[in-house]
This record gives sequence, C-alpha cells and structure tokens, in this order.
Amino acid sequence: MDTPHTNEERDVMAAIATIEEQVAAADLTLDELIDFERITYLTGIQESVVRRLFSREDVAPEELDLSFTERLRFLHETRRAPNKDKYTITAIAEGTGVSKESVSKMLSGARRAGLDVGADLERFFKVAPGFFTNSGSEALLAALESVIEGLNYILMAKAKGVRHLALRGGLVEGDDRMARQLRLAMQRALEAEDPEMQKITETVRALPEARRRSVVDIMKSVLGLAGEGSNHHKASPSDR
Repeated sequence: MDTPHTNEERDVMAAIATIEEQVAAADLTLDELIDFERITYLTGIQESVVRRLFSREDVAPEELDLSFTERLRFLHETRRAPNKDKYTITAIAEGTGVSKESVSKMLSGARRAGLDVGADLERFFKVAPGFFTNSGSEALLAALESVIEGLNYILMAKAKGVRHLALRGGLVEGDDRMARQLRLAMQRALEAEDPEMQKITETVRALPEARRRSVVDIMKSVLGLAGEGSNHHKASPSDR
C-alpha cells in the first residue's frame, strides 16, 4: 500500500510491525510462524499482496479492496460443499433464499447483492460478518490481530520454558504453523521436569474429550486468549 492515509491502513502497518517484532523475539522466521495462505483464505486478499505489505512494497487500493463480485467468486472457488465439490448455483440459491438467476448474475458481475442478501451469503459460506462490506484493510487487520494473539501466546510459553502439551485440537485454532510452534514451545517445560506443569498436563490429558475441550477453553479465557475463534470452528484451507 502507498503511504497509509486511513486509520485502518495505519493500523495494518502497525500490526505488521508488531508481528515482525514478535517473530524476531521468537527467533524464528515469518514463514515458520505465519500461514500466509490462511490469511488469504480469510480475507480474499492474494498471498502475494500480503507478502508485499510485509516487505513494505506498494500495493494498489484495488488489490486490497476487492469488489463484491471478486469476493463472491473467491468464496465460490475456495469454499466447498460437504461432498468437497464447489457449491452449485442451485445450492447457493436454496441456501440464501434467492433465485438461481440472481446467483448467476451476482457471480457474473451483472448484479450486486443488497445488505440482506450479502449477510445471507456470508452465513451460507460461513465467513465473518462484513466479509462483503468491510474494507480490505479492515479484513486484513482482523486476520493480523489473530496472528498477534497467537504469537503472544507462543512468546509467553517460551518465556515459561514450555515446549509441549498434547491436547487434542491445539490451543491456537486454525493455524497449523502456530500450533506446531506452540507444541514445540511447550515441550521444554516437561523436559525441564517442572513437576507442577507436568501434573497439570497429565491431569488434562486424562480428562474425557468433552471435558478436556471445556478445560482448554477456560485456560484460554484465563490467559486472555478467548476470542471469536474459541466459540466455533473456523474453516481453513485444510477443509477444502
């Protein structure tokens, strides 16, 4: 992006700077911690564009602020029906309560959706509210703030000497790179023979799955990690 002019643009660049500081503090690289593909999956913004922002290269406004048609086509290409195929025009029409003709026109760019239909499409494709209406900077900032939250936890775990905790699902939901680094970070506590941490770990491991998930949610809440992602499953590239 050119020199930031809006608060959202300035916030995006500030978030990128924060992430770079966190990555340096973790003594790792961006690609070891950040799933750029997932940021694209969440926002529709091309991975190459996100990487250029991290490199402080200019990005044209239209590369961030995608049109309604571009966003809808992106969802149609990246989200999959239960049978793993692309959603059909019929399925989208039935799922949103609009005609097949209207869906076809929206995908072709001949028609834009109103706010109500846009919200129906967001629910159908299971994306965050505002996917069609938020600016590209707003969407990107939300994704980057999630990255910052996960990195904060990794740094905190490293500071405590934690390297591994075998909990089903992981504590950094939806980001395999972060989850992997978190597991590595949590291993050291057990290797250091920290009796208290080991006792907690063994106790949590022994819980029934439903109870274990509940305990993990409580742990995340206490540590300030609870957020939108802790309440429901978010789609990820692995769901495609």
